[in-house]
Amino acid sequence: MKPKLKIALIGALCLCAVFCATFALINISKAETDGKAVECMAESKENNYVLRDYEGYVAIFVENNPTCPMTVTDIQVSTLREFDKMLLRTGMKLSSRERLMMTLEDLGS
Repeated sequence: MKPKLKIALIGALCLCAVFCATFALINISKAETDGKAVECMAESKENNYVLRDYEGYVAIFVENNPTCPMTVTDIQVSTLREFDKMLLRTGMKLSSRERLMMTLEDLGS
């Protein structure tokens, strides 16, 4: 192989290695921050759900962990009826996943 081609190939491989290392580091740091959400979801298997207002959106909380939302929906609280807003301020307890899904469907329509 010609020396210029070897140098170009080594340079390309070095750039590829830097890109892959950067991508891996970004994913590692993202996985660490996502771990908290996974912990919240793992705790939710045998608990009641609570719907509440979280930063202007309807969020699903686990009853025994009221500070960490399991999921934040795209339903804006400002678009809901006053009665629903009042219920979300105090928290709507739901005892099953089916009831949770029906309530979210009602709020989203």
